[in-house]
Amino acid sequence: MLIGKLIGDYVLMEELGKGSFGCVYKCQNRIDQSFHAIKIIQFQSLSNCEGVVGELLKDEISVLAKIDSPNVLKLEHYFQSKSNCYIVMEYCNGGDLERYWTKEGKKIKEQKAIEIVIQILNGLSELHKQNVIHRDIKLANILMHNDQIKIADLGFCKQLQNQDMEVSLCLGTPGTMAPEVAAFESYGLQSDIFSIGCIFYQLLYGELPFECLNINSYIKAIRYQQIDFNKNNVVIQDELKEIISKMLKDEPKKRLTFPQLYQYPLFKNTQKMSQISQIAMKNMTNLETTNFYNEIYKNDQHIQIGQEGMTALKQNGDIFRTQSERQNEQSQFMNNLQNVNKSNHNQFVQDQVSKLTYEMMATQQLCPNQQQINNTLKDLQETEQIFKTDRFQHNYSMTANSQQNQKLCQQFRFLLDALQYCDRTYIEIDQIQFLDESQTLIGKFMIQKRIRSESKKFFQVQQENPFYDELNQMRDAFNPYVQNQLFEKLLQQIKGASTLLSGLTQAFINELKEEETGIFHLNYWQSLIELHQLIKREINREVENKRKKNLVTVLLHLQRCLHFQDLCTLKIDFEDEFLHIKKQNLIELIKKVQY
Repeated sequence: MLIGKLIGDYVLMEELGKGSFGCVYKCQNRIDQSFHAIKIIQFQSLSNCEGVVGELLKDEISVLAKIDSPNVLKLEHYFQSKSNCYIVMEYCNGGDLERYWTKEGKKIKEQKAIEIVIQILNGLSELHKQNVIHRDIKLANILMHNDQIKIADLGFCKQLQNQDMEVSLCLGTPGTMAPEVAAFESYGLQSDIFSIGCIFYQLLYGELPFECLNINSYIKAIRYQQIDFNKNNVVIQDELKEIISKMLKDEPKKRLTFPQLYQYPLFKNTQKMSQISQIAMKNMTNLETTNFYNEIYKNDQHIQIGQEGMTALKQNGDIFRTQSERQNEQSQFMNNLQNVNKSNHNQFVQDQVSKLTYEMMATQQLCPNQQQINNTLKDLQETEQIFKTDRFQHNYSMTANSQQNQKLCQQFRFLLDALQYCDRTYIEIDQIQFLDESQTLIGKFMIQKRIRSESKKFFQVQQENPFYDELNQMRDAFNPYVQNQLFEKLLQQIKGASTLLSGLTQAFINELKEEETGIFHLNYWQSLIELHQLIKREINREVENKRKKNLVTVLLHLQRCLHFQDLCTLKIDFEDEFLHIKKQNLIELIKKVQY
C-alpha cells in the first residue's frame, strides 16, 4: 500500500488510475502544500515488449517537457530512484472526461460539446505543431480542471521527424482508433483527427460511431461510412454533422485538417471566445463589461489566462458595479493580488496571478480615469519579474522552527556527502583514458553542474536562515563546490568542440548554462547513462585484471551518482566506498553492475 508514502518531496494521497506500465497517484508537495499527479513506472517494465515500453516513456517525457499549452497536461518534474522513475504532472480536480460524460447521462449538449472539442483540438494542434502524434485520444485520456480541458496520458505518443512522416506500430484503443492503425498500415498525424471525430460523436450521442465487436467488423463499418446521425433521438445542426463526417473519413487525406476545421463558422466563432471571455459573459451582468468582451473576440483579440485567474474574476465579478464603488474595490483587489503573489512560492499560481493582472489591465479600458488602479497595475507589472523564478528553486525552503531546522541541517549534511561522493567519482572518471575523450564531456559537465547547482541551493537557504549556527558552519564546506572552475572549463571545452555540439539534441544544448532547466534531472540521468555505457566499453576492451577492477569500481560509483536523490538520504562511509571496495573480488564487483 503506497498511500501516505513519501517520495522525494511528495506524499502519495490516493490512486487516480492504473495503466499497463504504471500507476498515477494524487500527491501533495510537503514544502508548499501544492497538489500534483505523479506517475510511477517500474524500470523492470521498461524492458517489456522488446524495449518498446522504454521508448514510449522516453517519448512521453521529452514531448511533455517541450509542450506549453493550457490544453495539454504539463510536466512539472521528473526524477528516479533505484527501481522506479517518477513523472510529476499538474493535478486536475475534475477527473477525466469519461467520468464527466457519464455523470451528464452520456449525452452532452451541443454547445458544451463544441466548447470541449475546441479545447481538445487546441491542445492537439500544439502537439501536431511539434510533429507529435498522440495515438490514444479517448474520453478517459482527457482530463478536466474546473472548466478547462487538458489532453493527458501521452504514454503512446510519438515524435515524428516531420509532418509527413508515418509510423506503423499498432497502438491505441479500438473504437476510437483510426482504420489505418487498426489495419496495421502506416499512419501519420491525421489518425488523431479520426479519434477526435469519434469522441465528438460519442459526447453528443452517448455511443461511439462505429461498433467494435472485433477489428475486422470495426474496419468494415468505417469503410461503409454508415454514420447514424439520428441515434438516441439526438438532434444536431447540419454543419456539425458535416464536420464529424469529414473527421471520420476512411482515407486520412480526405479528413479535415486544423485550418479547415477552424474555417467552419460554428468553430470559428467559438474559437475566438477564449475561456475567460466566456466566463465573463456568463457571470458579469454589467452591460459595459459585456460589450467590452464582445469587442475583444469580434476583433480577433485573444485573452487567455489560467484557472486561478478565471476563478478570481468569477468571485470578483461585482467589482464593476458602479463608478463610485469601483475605485476602492478594484484597488483593494489588486493589492491583495500583490500581497498573495509576493509570498507565494508556487510557480504555477504566480504565473496565473500575473496573467490575471494583465486581464485586469484590459478591463481598465472600461474606466480609464482611475489613476489609482493604473498606479497599482504599473507597480505590479514592474515587480512581476521577481515572480519568474525557477519552479524548483524553493525545494529546500522550510519554516524556521527548531525541529525543522534540525531536519534541514541533516538534509544538508547528507547533501554534502552526496556532493563529495560525486566529486570523487568525477576525479576517477577524469583519470580514465577513453578512445574519444570528447564523448565524455557532456556527462562530466552534468556532474559538475549538479554539484554547483545543489551547492547554490544551500547558500540560498543559509541566507534565509542567517541566525542558525549549524548552517553557518557548513558554509566553508560548500564554498569550494560553488567556486570550482571545472564547470566553466568543461563548458568552454564543449562549446569549442563543433562536432560534439552539432550532434547534441536541443534538450542538452539548453543545459549549457549555469541554471537548471525544467528537465535537468532527466538530462542528468541520460548523460550519466551514456557515460556509464562508455565506461562499460572500456572495461570490455581492458585485458589487465587490475585496471579492469578499477574501471568496474568507477562504474559502481557512477551508478550511485545516477540515483542522486537516493544518495542524499543517508550518511556515506567514504572509506568503505573508495578504499575498502578495492579489496573485493572482481567477480563480486561485476555482479553489482547494472543496466
